[in-house]
Formats: sequence, structure tokens, C-alpha cells
Amino acid sequence: MSDPGQEPRVLVVPASYYARHRVVGGGERYALAYARALAELTPTTLALFDRLPSATTDGRLWIRTFTVRDDEERWGFPATPATRAALREFEVLHAMVFPTPATDWLVWAGRRRRQIVVLTDVGGGGPCWSARWRRFGPWFDLNRRATGLALLSHYSAERFGDWSTPKVVLHGGIDPTQWPATSAALGDYALYVGRLLPHKGVLPLIQALAPTTPLRVVGRPYDPAYRQALEAAAHGRQVRFHFAVEDAELRQLYAGARLLVQPSLPTDSAGGDKSELLGLATLEGMASGRPVVVTRAGSLPELVVEGETGWVVPPSDPAALRKAVERLMADRALAERMGAAARRHVSQHFTWEAAARRGLQFYRRLARPGREPTLAAGPRSAPQPEARA
Repeated sequence: MSDPGQEPRVLVVPASYYARHRVVGGGERYALAYARALAELTPTTLALFDRLPSATTDGRLWIRTFTVRDDEERWGFPATPATRAALREFEVLHAMVFPTPATDWLVWAGRRRRQIVVLTDVGGGGPCWSARWRRFGPWFDLNRRATGLALLSHYSAERFGDWSTPKVVLHGGIDPTQWPATSAALGDYALYVGRLLPHKGVLPLIQALAPTTPLRVVGRPYDPAYRQALEAAAHGRQVRFHFAVEDAELRQLYAGARLLVQPSLPTDSAGGDKSELLGLATLEGMASGRPVVVTRAGSLPELVVEGETGWVVPPSDPAALRKAVERLMADRALAERMGAAARRHVSQHFTWEAAARRGLQFYRRLARPGREPTLAAGPRSAPQPEARA
């Protein structure tokens, strides 16, 4: 960005970037939605890697497959000379997962070429040199040499509080054109959407609710034993599972729900709790005009206006979870008021357009000499009723 009036050319690298082995989950959805919105503001390319190159478009977004020698990362990233040359075209390299061999290479090569290298933590990462070297101290962590960190939430930003790297909170969540306001009446079931893993709290949710409370569970089962446990707990209860749904069906399930419930449980791990770096399902439920009940885990509390768009309950407290869900199930008028407030709130604060504008402003700031390592941010948390405009 040597020309102050020129917008940067941005390369976005999603969490799952090998084209043939690509797994589309929350992290990949985030990268694609962010890149689409960013492409409306500045030239943007979503990067994939494979042995043969290809290119296509999604609206204004370019999706390009760059060549690698093979798709076995091991400890290095096997980029070809053609890929190394092609990546010189971009002023900004924005990777959506770290640490990985690819981000090690992007940080090292990008900084040598005076490109802006931005990292986002959507959860995940794997074996690579920086993960091995950081055991010897912060100085050996290649990720700390990145130009900036663009994080999903304030909760995520707190995990990097000791990094001097400039930071921004992007947030993100919905495209209002894809989630139009609906006049459909609220339905008669509680809805869970997300991965079917223990830390998502689905089993305690089923056990906490009354047997007569209708519950729809939408998500991919990763562990056959856990799926069996869920189905056993649901026996004799009004629980229906949807293990594979398309986008259109998912929207119908949101539209037919009384409320969305996200009962995630904090996890203990050496790298910190990454269970809810940004609760996309929570934001989608709010965009659908449904109130939400979430646990105090990860970023979820900063998405909800307590008592107005939903409730935040303690994790591992089945009585509190059941009480919040049953109250909305029993009071349709209350659920309608809170659902309308949820729709307004998410449309004002958690859109992909707003996230893309924060990202572009951050790239511009990083391009200026003398930048300060301070946190530029989206809304710190869901405003309380007395603080609303």
C-alpha cells in the first residue's frame, strides 16, 4: 500500500486450506463470510492449496487454488515457486488459524517481503515449528512476529493479553440480506445448533429439560459413542436429531423455533478454552428473531443483552438452564419481545459488513509507520438496557 489512496489486495487463508481435504466447519464459514464482505470493500482472494491451480469467483470474491508439491504438511509448508511468486501480489496476508506450517511460512516470508501478515484464531492449529519452538520462550514463537492479530471476540483477545502485537476485535456473524426479518410466529421447540461434542453441553441439556419439552438438536456427530449417549438420553423425551442439514433446512429450523439454546461448557486445555471464540449459532438465532439462552462460556456472554435478548446462565447448572428455557417456552409474548430485540441487536452490532470494515481499517492502520500496539475493537460486550441508545 505504497499509494495512500490505494486499497490493499488481501489474501484470506481459511482454517482448512487443502482443497481436496477441506472440512467446512465454523472456522471455514467465518473465513468465507468475512472474505465475501471484505471483497465489497477491497480486492480480496480466498486461498486454497492443491497440486493443480484453479480460480473461480463468488460475487466479487476471488477463490484461487495455489499449487503445492503435496498435501502432506509435516513440519513445513510445501509451496511451489509459482505459489511463492503469486503470493507477492498481495499487500495483506490474513490467515484464519494458527499455529500451522502454513502460517509459519506466511509470517516468515511475508515479513521478509514487507507484507502485512494478520492472524486470526478460529480455534485449531497443529504441529509446526513455531509450536515446537515456543516451549523455549515467547521470543521463539513465529506467530508473535505477525504484523497484527484480528480476533473474533473480546474473550478471544484476552487470551493474547501478553502479546505486544497490535490487535483488533472483528466480531462478525450475519448478513442481513441473508437473514431477512420474518413475521412467522415463534414455534414450539427449543433449538440447539452446533457440533455434537462433549464440551458443547448437549448431553447435559437433554438431561436438564423436562421430558415434555420439545427439543431439536442440529449438528454433526463426531464420536459414535457420544452419539449413542445422546440418543439414549433422548429416549422417552421429545427430542429430534438432525445430523445433516442443508442451509435452507437450517433456516427453516431457526424460523420454527421458540428459542435457541447454546449450553457450552468451559474446557480445560493447555492452550486455553477455545470452545466458543465466537458463537455464530447464537448470532444466527438472534438474526432469526429468536431469543437465546446461553451459558457463561467463552464469548457467549458478550453477544447477549441479559434479560432483553436472552439470558446467560452458569455452566453446569441444569436447574438454571431448565428454568430459563421453560420460561420462554411457557410465555410466547415474552419470547416474541425478546426475539425482536435480539434481531435488532445483532443487526446493529454483529454484521459481516461491520467486521469487514473493522478489518480494512486495521490493515490501513498497520500500514502506517509508528503504529501503536493498542486494541481497536468492536462493541466490548452486549450493552445493558440502561446503556442503549
